[in-house]
Amino acid sequence: MTAPVYLDPTRPVAERVEAILALMSDEQKLACLNGVPETVLADGFTLPAHSNAFNEVLHSSGKKPDATFFPQAIGLGATWDTELMEAVGAAVAHEVRARDTDVFASFGPVADIRSNPLAGRFEEGFGEDPLHVGAMTTAYAWGLRGRHPVYVKTFTQMKHFLGYNHEWHRSQSSSSMGARAYHEYQVVPYRMPVEAGAVMGAMTAYNNVNGVPSIISPIMDTLREEWVDDREFFFLPDGWDGVNLHTTKGQPWDTWEVDPRGDVPYPTALAAEEGRAIDADENGVYASALMLLAGVSHFADGSELPFLPNAAEAVRRGVLGVNMSHVDRTVRDWLRFLLRTGKLDGDACEYNLVPADPHPQDRPEHIALAHQAAREQFVLLKNERTALPLPDTASLAVVGPLAGINLRDFYSPTVPADRRPAPLEALRDRFGTVTHHSGNDTVAWQADGKYLTVAADGALRATADQAGGTETFEVWDWAHDQHMFRHNATGKFVQANLLKRDDGPATFENQAGASGGGGPILEAVTTEMEDGDAWFTHQNLHYRRLGDGNVELFGVNHVSAEADGPYRPRLADDGSLPLAKGDEGLLLTETLVEDGPAAAAAVAAEADWAVVLVGNHPMVNARECFDRPGLDLAPRQADLVRAVAAAKPGRTIVVVVSAYPLAIGDIAADPNVAAILYTSHAGQALAPALAEALAGDFSPAGRLTSTWLADTSSLPKAGPRAEAFRVSDIDMLEYDVISAGLTYQYSKAEPVFAFGHGLSYTEFTYGALEVPAEAEADTPFTAAVNVTNTGERTSDEVVLLFAAIAESAYGDRVPARRLAGFTRAKDIAPGETRRVEIPVDPRHLFVWDVVSGKRIVETGDYRFTAGLAGPQAEVRIEGEAIAALDLSETANVWEKATIAEGLTYWEVSKLHTLKREGGYHSTGSRRPGSHVGFTKAVLDGATEIHLRTATTTADWTDLADPVIEVRAGSADGPLLAEVEVPKTAGFQSFTDVSAPLANAEGVQDLYLVFRTGGIYIDTIRLAR
Repeated sequence: MTAPVYLDPTRPVAERVEAILALMSDEQKLACLNGVPETVLADGFTLPAHSNAFNEVLHSSGKKPDATFFPQAIGLGATWDTELMEAVGAAVAHEVRARDTDVFASFGPVADIRSNPLAGRFEEGFGEDPLHVGAMTTAYAWGLRGRHPVYVKTFTQMKHFLGYNHEWHRSQSSSSMGARAYHEYQVVPYRMPVEAGAVMGAMTAYNNVNGVPSIISPIMDTLREEWVDDREFFFLPDGWDGVNLHTTKGQPWDTWEVDPRGDVPYPTALAAEEGRAIDADENGVYASALMLLAGVSHFADGSELPFLPNAAEAVRRGVLGVNMSHVDRTVRDWLRFLLRTGKLDGDACEYNLVPADPHPQDRPEHIALAHQAAREQFVLLKNERTALPLPDTASLAVVGPLAGINLRDFYSPTVPADRRPAPLEALRDRFGTVTHHSGNDTVAWQADGKYLTVAADGALRATADQAGGTETFEVWDWAHDQHMFRHNATGKFVQANLLKRDDGPATFENQAGASGGGGPILEAVTTEMEDGDAWFTHQNLHYRRLGDGNVELFGVNHVSAEADGPYRPRLADDGSLPLAKGDEGLLLTETLVEDGPAAAAAVAAEADWAVVLVGNHPMVNARECFDRPGLDLAPRQADLVRAVAAAKPGRTIVVVVSAYPLAIGDIAADPNVAAILYTSHAGQALAPALAEALAGDFSPAGRLTSTWLADTSSLPKAGPRAEAFRVSDIDMLEYDVISAGLTYQYSKAEPVFAFGHGLSYTEFTYGALEVPAEAEADTPFTAAVNVTNTGERTSDEVVLLFAAIAESAYGDRVPARRLAGFTRAKDIAPGETRRVEIPVDPRHLFVWDVVSGKRIVETGDYRFTAGLAGPQAEVRIEGEAIAALDLSETANVWEKATIAEGLTYWEVSKLHTLKREGGYHSTGSRRPGSHVGFTKAVLDGATEIHLRTATTTADWTDLADPVIEVRAGSADGPLLAEVEVPKTAGFQSFTDVSAPLANAEGVQDLYLVFRTGGIYIDTIRLAR
């Protein structure tokens, strides 16, 4: 008997999917929106259950104890090694298959680009360049997926699609970007792995993009129609993203527009455009209908909302036009998922042959790979007078708060401490004599005349008359007032007992109430510093020395945003420190028992060399839900470096262990600091790899994938809305890298360390850069350069290739240089000359042509440079020209604008977004002088300008002079018209306005200049 088509592994997946679909009833299909339940098909075959069981694979095979602990993504990015990335992905996927035998999905890779260094989850991205991020993401995804043309090792679901590079109010806020930044920069790292076939699905981002929720964005259609074959792609919401569609997506929430009503469900706002009101139950039905229309594949977001019955109801009633064809699309996604994982095909799928193994992290090749990755990600930032490497016989003073710990971030595996040794341990093993001091201060505190100690039950109590050994605490400075405290006598960390622990697993039910029968208090009950898989951290408190001998503590688990203020301690009759919310609390009188930097400097003075380990705690200040308040290294850590370097001038090595760029200009310029070595929180092999790097067993050769700025002055400034203890002066929602001058491509700031910076223990010279004199835009070519190791040590060399067009239609609004390719040349020996070839695809040098609405490579002369300042050569690339822009037909301003200053963007109309007809975004002014412009606009014969405009009703702007000036050539060029803008009921209440044009002539840039903030434009037309 012939097997059914759908059980034949030789038949195309699409054919098999359709064969299964034909055997399913509508009721069975509707049950498959959240996975495939065990289903009896019409022919009697039982389809096995299949869910989106997943592991987080950011830099391990899950948040599990039995997983290899690779470096953070920002560290992996610094390797610039795509072969390594694919190998890491393959190891991770093997562990998922072997350990969790019914798990087939991988949440990753993360394709989010890091355009702002303050982003809370900075370490989850590979860097700030779209080509680099796209290449590393693609390589990692191939490892996770496997190279089989049909089957997948794990079903790769990249994160977070798209424009996700901020945390504060992430579920309510909107990433703002113009068309060029959207297409040329933000979209690129997501598009590359999808077009390559390495990524099978995507988790949509929490945020809106220009006011449109990512979970129902039209770009989902673009991906399916233009980036993949057969429209095959799997979309799933991020955690609680479906909830957010029910609550906070309907109205703006950012630094420029805050709706005073608070949460407004997107369906409510949609219905309001239709002139109707709907209740909460109807909101749910509409939300599921919106998800069906958008092509969401997975109707679950971790909440308990009834997405499936709501979707069935939406289909039954035809809400928003949904029908069973929309359901079929989602079911096809699930059936492709099931088939590609080989669940129906037994041994025909090679990945089903991976043997079960509960401890795959013990594989020697995985251990070796983690070690290689840790080695390759080191970046040597400074090395004066060849201070590094150090002789094995040197005596070292190893100091600093990062010396004795090896911290995990939220997506690290939960490996125990014995599998992730601290740097101090490895350095003691490698070097002859090692002394140590944490560099942390030791203090004693008094309340009402009594010294604080730790009672037998773990509670902090002010009961001691004198400060002895049991009344002192070590202070860990993690920057921006965030500190941790360890009781010296017991080694236990101070924390708030805000987690309820009397009902089984710890929960957060009692944040504002009691804990296990009593009010929340400060206690010290664990010797483990909180890190890793901990959503709530209760060991970090704001701590301020007030200058009068007093200190204040407040704000457990970062700082509460509620109006009643953060937690602050009080003094109880029994001497304990209960916590209550409010703006005033107990001030403690502090005695500095030991000055940490001074003590560490004294230790360093007795050694041959000082190694100072400083950096960040990956769960403090920057993490999910919290962006980093600033770029600064912790003040006491900076004091530590300064003191130790002064005590050991020219023999101080600073090791920066960090998840993100730090403003360390003072340290870099300090002549007493001989060398600076950067590493991410590099996983289980951090410590031995660091010891080997310092000893010279290998030469560090990584390069920075993000710019290390001196300060935040070049970052975009926030609007009139700001909140204390968060990023109060930087606009984290500005994603238009072109207008905001973000990243090395557009920033004019002088960095401390540039994108691509990295030294080694040897010297390399580059020969002439070899490129073809001419090339076609759609034909890849090879650039080559001879690289000679003129030093005395073998080293890798990361060769970067940058390109810049001599003259663009967009003038200076193109990158001064942009990455065109890269490769990591391995093990170049002293005296060796290696010919290094770099593949170049000119299509990566595209700009977005607003006239044709597509990516094009401009015809022109391109200057290529090997390295940051190496040999150069020119290539004439034959591509396309950007034509003059004819605005005689009504056009959406966002789609046609190429010039921007001080703008924000928002959804024109929810009903229009549903139509999927383009023109989704309006262009708004943030302040007087904001302007939007059009390159090479045809002005000849234009007699009148027609605009659709609206105004905000928010209180942050003054609409006393709501005028749009029409100017030619520049923002202060000749005035062609003044358009009076009527005030409207809101910035989605557009009305038609017009004004006569005077002296409009020729083809030149056209500017619309706003005299005030809060004016929005939908469309433009020049009448003739």
